[in-house]
Amino acid sequence: MQFLDLPPVLEASGTVRLPGSKSISNRVLLLAALAEGETDIRDLLASDDVERMLDALRALGVDWRHESGTNDYRVRGAGGPFPVKAAELFLGNAGTAFRPLTAALALSGGSYQLSGVARMHERPIGDLVDALRQIGADIDYLGNEGFP
Repeated sequence: MQFLDLPPVLEASGTVRLPGSKSISNRVLLLAALAEGETDIRDLLASDDVERMLDALRALGVDWRHESGTNDYRVRGAGGPFPVKAAELFLGNAGTAFRPLTAALALSGGSYQLSGVARMHERPIGDLVDALRQIGADIDYLGNEGFP
């Protein structure tokens, strides 16, 4: 197996306008949560998936602030792994939050339990979990194998 090691970027700044998308909104929130410093996010998509991600990030110790009357947020990043090392996170039906959070939490060195509505537990996640296990993550299914 071959590996490509890329040096970390020490600092990035700028402005990017992204399309309204649950997936992109939740990825931006997750990247901001893991980054060092503050990230301003303008016109974040208003959706249940995004609300579930915001709730989860707060439960994981990430500070964020919503600018009243707007869809603008300021996220104070953890600068690496999440500060809270044990949490039970309910993600509703937010697949766009469930999958990326599973990966990030697997590398955060804690004990986390993710759950959602009944429909969420019918959506396969086995390929992601298998890949995370290959790099050393300790993940157990609480229900059917291959499903959250």
